[in-house]
Amino acid sequence: MDDAAPVVVARFADVSEIDADPGLLTTAELARHGRLVAAADKQAYAAAHILVRECSAELLGARREDVVIRQRCGRCGAVEHGAPAVADFPGIWVSLSHARGQVAAVAATRRCGIDVERVSRGPDRALSSREAAWVAGQQDAAYAFTRLWVRKEALVKAGHGSMAAAQRLDVLAENGPADQLGGARITPWEAPGFVGAVAICADRRTGN
Repeated sequence: MDDAAPVVVARFADVSEIDADPGLLTTAELARHGRLVAAADKQAYAAAHILVRECSAELLGARREDVVIRQRCGRCGAVEHGAPAVADFPGIWVSLSHARGQVAAVAATRRCGIDVERVSRGPDRALSSREAAWVAGQQDAAYAFTRLWVRKEALVKAGHGSMAAAQRLDVLAENGPADQLGGARITPWEAPGFVGAVAICADRRTGN
């Protein structure tokens, strides 16, 4: 276990707050961006990919123009999706997320994950039976579901479990959504109509 405290730069932002210069995107990012149909999705995608550069640059003491983000899928090897990473800086972990209107990104010296979602009611199959019962008992079921879902997404991106097995990743504590799970610290975020979460792992090597 590395006991040094993690250094973290995390930001949630309205899409309009980000100077999303497409000239900073890689060829692979531009290809993915070009396949999106809706203008709102294109804007959010570009903003999130620029925001993760800004977070990384702040952590590294560099300019965002000098940060290159690469993605590679661990299963198929494709470079147009998969976990993002800062090129030439293996000791830095990054994560990003985007919804129409809001984006989020984090850079850290530990495995990390971030998610932002518009408040909505998802399917019970994404929840454990305990979580589903808790959501059903809340006054605002959509808000309750989203609070759990963003934690699951952030944890998976940080190396805990998988979205295919989201039902088994129980993020409900005794008094509500957990802020700590298996060595990962979870920090919630909210704005009108949106919910987010950041997960930072204690151990940089294993993610646990």
